[in-house]
Amino acid sequence: MELNFQRNLSALDRGIRVVISLVLFGLAAMGFFKGWIATAASILGLFNLLEAAIGY
Repeated sequence: MELNFQRNLSALDRGIRVVISLVLFGLAAMGFFKGWIATAASILGLFNLLEAAIGY
């Protein structure tokens, strides 16, 4: 069985995801978000960064 995945993210989409993830990480690190919201922002930032790195 062979899987053929095509890239679904353009370079612009990947760049936007990197910027969003850096903003979320920065806001959580500076203390703008507190408690579980900071954790959720960090997790969302991580997922956006991974999607941008993988590009699928």
